[in-house]
Amino acid sequence: MGTGKRFSSELTPGAQPQSLILSALAFSAEFAQATGLPEDDRDRLAIVIEELVSNVARHGSKQGRVAIALTLSLQTDGVQIELEDDGIAFDPTADRGFAGPDPESGGGTGLALVRAWSREFAYAREGGRNRLRLVLAAA
Repeated sequence: MGTGKRFSSELTPGAQPQSLILSALAFSAEFAQATGLPEDDRDRLAIVIEELVSNVARHGSKQGRVAIALTLSLQTDGVQIELEDDGIAFDPTADRGFAGPDPESGGGTGLALVRAWSREFAYAREGGRNRLRLVLAAA
């Protein structure tokens, strides 16, 4: 299979993170439709993309700026997601002892969902860039 599409964008200082997140979600929706993903897989893909790009935009930017590249590929065992950014180093694959959502903000569940739905989940920091690769298993 290996049908792939690439998206790149940048969050500039003063811009709202939502603009980057919505652009990435639109890209993933186009990919899902073009590849004929079943509805459950489309929904899971949207949740994972929103979580990953949101974390980069909200927590990984340096002085309000971060550039991302997102590649989606349809594989026989699911959708391969590759996310690269030039933001602050952060390994989302590290075990942080998740004990449930933050009672005040509700945060903390997103990466747990990403891990649970991923067949593969790998991170590397190379050349000042975060590189995350995962395979979102079919529902």
